[in-house]
Amino acid sequence: MKFTKKIFSIAVILCLLVGTSTMTFAAETKGAPGGILTIFAANYPDSSSMLSGHAFISFKNTSSSTVKFGALSIYSGQEVTVGTWGNKSEHVGIWYNLESYLVNKKNAYSNRVSLSTRISQEDIATINQLISTNDTWSDWNNCTSFALKIWNTVSDLTLSAGLFHTPTALMSSIKTYGWYFEGREIGNGAPVGYLEKGKFVYPPLPTKSVDRNVESDMIDTKEQAYLNIPINLNPNSGMMSYETQGGFCYE
Repeated sequence: MKFTKKIFSIAVILCLLVGTSTMTFAAETKGAPGGILTIFAANYPDSSSMLSGHAFISFKNTSSSTVKFGALSIYSGQEVTVGTWGNKSEHVGIWYNLESYLVNKKNAYSNRVSLSTRISQEDIATINQLISTNDTWSDWNNCTSFALKIWNTVSDLTLSAGLFHTPTALMSSIKTYGWYFEGREIGNGAPVGYLEKGKFVYPPLPTKSVDRNVESDMIDTKEQAYLNIPINLNPNSGMMSYETQGGFCYE
């Protein structure tokens, strides 16, 4: 069974590499159980911090019915990202679809690398349990720790991320598999929000103006929720930053 899953995982990645620009998965057939799990990692090569960057997972529902993934119901064909953040005033811990929003609206994590594998309904149940018990963030249990734990629990392609669990180390591990993907597109159809007491919560409307270090962006959801998004996209750092013509300036 494990061997079969491993072969299927390799086949999914090969489909990604030869797929069209819409990132159609050849393995995504209607009625197929579960979906596609992808692990992403990206860093900032110009940063002196070993913790720069971000790691997260995504789930794409390839079945013909709605699938519960964490606290969100994901429609057929829909994709959602899940990651932990340590520098969001609204919530420290698990966020849904924040990475997808930032990738699609801000061109974030442009050097991201990823691996994908097909997962079953049983795998999804396992992941849901992990999500419900890992709504936290710390230096020793950061975004990379979370993504790595999810991936290694359900995939036969074992990854590592170094002693301190850094995005850079995870990127290197992902690249040991020759079929990894660079710059994989991410669907942006799910709402942005966070996990709170096991439930999905939309970000609150801002009640006051923000300083020059923070952008106030409208998230395009049915609720028209707002979210204060630091331009510094590194959840492993509490530092804020502002954009300059020459790149990022850390304060």
